[in-house]
Order: sequence, then structure tokens, then C-alpha cells
Amino acid sequence: MKNLFEHTNAFWAKYAAYEWRVAADGKEYLLPTKDAEAAVYNIMKVADQLVLDAVNVGRLVMKKSPEEKIKDAIHRFACNYGLLGMMTALPTAPNFVEYEKVYLLKNQFIRQETMDTLAYMKLFFPFRMPDFHKRGIESIWNVSGEDRAEAALAMTFRNDPRAMAMSFMRNYGEPYEWLKEAFLDWAFTFTSTYLYYEDRDKTDEHTLELYRKGLACFEGNAPTYHLELQDHPVIVWDYHSLMLAIKFLFSVKLTAEKNPMSLCEHCRMVFYAPRADSRFCSAECRNKASKKP
Repeated sequence: MKNLFEHTNAFWAKYAAYEWRVAADGKEYLLPTKDAEAAVYNIMKVADQLVLDAVNVGRLVMKKSPEEKIKDAIHRFACNYGLLGMMTALPTAPNFVEYEKVYLLKNQFIRQETMDTLAYMKLFFPFRMPDFHKRGIESIWNVSGEDRAEAALAMTFRNDPRAMAMSFMRNYGEPYEWLKEAFLDWAFTFTSTYLYYEDRDKTDEHTLELYRKGLACFEGNAPTYHLELQDHPVIVWDYHSLMLAIKFLFSVKLTAEKNPMSLCEHCRMVFYAPRADSRFCSAECRNKASKKP
């Protein structure tokens, strides 16, 4: 098992442009722009950079960077990788529209354990709900053919849970505060792990135990998968949300011996260290650090 992800695929969708919009309740959401082109990509092809970018957005939140800088980083992340797909990440099942209610995993965003399906969906469609009708466990979703990008995405992901395809519609958005919290969670987990090993010889046992308990709280659902016959047999991971993909891939990277994630001593951002004694993420940071008095 030289590389667990060597022959794997996992597909997600993104738009070329996103915008921040304020809803009637005053919350700010990130959504695709009206005319942005859509594209489907393979998460596994960009997994290393995806994880690194996600953690570094969270590092900006940890460092209490200006809100505009954080929002710009989240916006750039979405343009590169798409939204997180929170709507399918939080329920116990990504096909929640097939149930009478939405049953939620324990999370930091919603306190209820169950919600009405339409009420839950409205959290992610603050401006206009999709043409979706539900009675009991029966439901109908009508996709307009007027927006070719939406229609194409609905067709591309027709074999996935409907809620996943819905999260690629233009009216789907994710709240800024929730996005910020998700990125912060990944950065906090990395930083706690890094400091645990960096400082454990000079840190008291009580503090080390807090680090261990904090990491034990970082958990998630294991993704399912199926096989496809292409040029060779391929594992296709069924993440159903970019949020779950990042969490799983981040866990894999965090525990890897090769190219471990490290913290630059100068800019305090995360990078993949080519050697165990690498202290800086770039020659620029190394030079700037050497000039400090």
C-alpha cells in the first residue's frame, strides 16, 4: 500500500466567481455570482494544496487578522475549490431529503438534534429556495433548464444524494461565521498537535493532557466509496461534501511521516516540510528571519 490515494477519485464542483451577500436576517453569505461558469474537478488531484490552503485560512482567524483579510482568503478558497457543502456535511445522512426530518450530527453550528427539512434547507438558501416540494418522505425537485450550468451540475451529480446536487445551485450559500468557524477548527487542531510535539519536553503534564483531549474531540464520519473500471480499477470516494473531504484528508496528512505539516518560524503559516529540520516555508521567509536583530 505504497500510496492509499494513488488510484482514487472524488469529484466536487466550483464556480469561477463568488460574492458576499447580506440576507434579511443580517447574516453574510458566500454564494456563486449570477453569471459565473461552473466546473467539476477531482479533489484527490489537489488534495495536498487543498488541505494546506484550508488550514492557512484558519490560521488567519487564529491570528485575529482583519475581517476583510479573512473574508478575502475564504473568497479565494471558494474560487479555487468551491463552497464546503455544509448542508450535506452536518446531517447524519447526506440524503436527508428522503427522511421526514433532518437528523443532525453533533456540531458547533446548530444545537438542535433534529430539524424540519425545509427549515434546515432555508439556512443555506437565504435568498431564494429551490423549486423543492416535500410531503412526508416524498419529495420533488424541479431544476430549471434556463441556467445551463445548474442543469449540467444537476445532471453530472444525478447519482449522488439530491442535497449534494442542490448545494451546487447558485442560490446556495454558506454563512461567513460558519465558514470562519470551520476553517478555525482545522487550524486549531493542527496548531495544538504541532505545539504538543514541539514543546512536550518543556510543558507540564496538565497542559499536555489538554492537548490530547482537544485532539480526541476532532472526529468525523469515514467516507464511503465505490469502485469504477477505468484504465485500471479506481476507488471513488463518496465524500458528499468538501468539508468532509478536507477533514478526512487533513487527518491523513496530519498523521503522515513523510512531508509532515509544519509551522513557519517567520510568517507562522503552515507548510509541508521537506525535511524534519525545515524551519521556514520559503527562502523569502528564511531571508527575512535572518535580517531580524
